[in-house]
Amino acid sequence: MELQPVAMYREMYEGTHDELPSVHTAPTGTVEPDREQILNYMREVRAIFDVMGSSDHLFVEGADIEGGPSLYSDGVWIWREDSLEYLAEQPLTLPAEFVDRVRAFDYTPQSFDTRDPDFDAAFLSYF
Repeated sequence: MELQPVAMYREMYEGTHDELPSVHTAPTGTVEPDREQILNYMREVRAIFDVMGSSDHLFVEGADIEGGPSLYSDGVWIWREDSLEYLAEQPLTLPAEFVDRVRAFDYTPQSFDTRDPDFDAAFLSYF
């Protein structure tokens, strides 16, 4: 199983996920008219790994994001707490397949088995 990252960038991982795009070259563009509903979906899914620490803000020098490395997933896609903040603040492009999935579920997260060992291995690779 492989989880697809949403708004996750190599700078979040300090050299351990060089396969991720750089935030500095991430595609930007028109924000979806339903971006707030998409973000609500992303906030409402189950937190699969909660981190009490913070992460450096990638756009605001000297600022931190509490719980930034915390992970969320809908069973197919994965993102971090700080991803949510960046998506709310920046015109970062969301993957079309992700947006289509969220809309197909009418912005309502679906349940999935978080106890699946393949899922565990997939999400832990992002921590």
